[in-house]
Amino acid sequence: MVDNEFARAILALLQSTRTPVKEVQEGTSAEALAAQLLHLWHHLMKGGSKQLYALLDELDLSFSHVKALHALTDLDREVSVKELAEDLGMSLPGTSRLVEALHQKGFVARREDPQDRRTKRLHPTAAGRDAIERLDTARLQSLAGWTASLPPEQRDRLADALAGLPPLDGRTLTP
Repeated sequence: MVDNEFARAILALLQSTRTPVKEVQEGTSAEALAAQLLHLWHHLMKGGSKQLYALLDELDLSFSHVKALHALTDLDREVSVKELAEDLGMSLPGTSRLVEALHQKGFVARREDPQDRRTKRLHPTAAGRDAIERLDTARLQSLAGWTASLPPEQRDRLADALAGLPPLDGRTLTP
């Protein structure tokens, strides 16, 4: 599953940097646009992958760990393992193992639910939130390097296109 925030940013980028030869025409199929977005996505992700992979190695985190930490951070409330599994689209046993690993690394805290002692409530620890912040900062630095390479008029068009997109999860794309 692609993160909607990145997909919208990529779409905005395409809108702001298109040239007459590759201009997206009205009526472009969803598949054709998706292929263009995927090409841009790959390009952007390759730019910062070395730093991101080094950081994942330093933190001893897998992509599944990061996905779970992001979900716990984004949910902004304590959740059960079952709720997290549903949010991640994972099996309950797989999510339970994932949570155990994150707990052992100090990234997730869990406590007994006072209403149901069989249920554990989860939330990211300060170390878990810090890990996500560091990963997001590494991604941001990569994107900042790429956007700095754009001519000022393309950066302005990209910013305008992002401002015109609907909010993501209740947040606008403009700072």
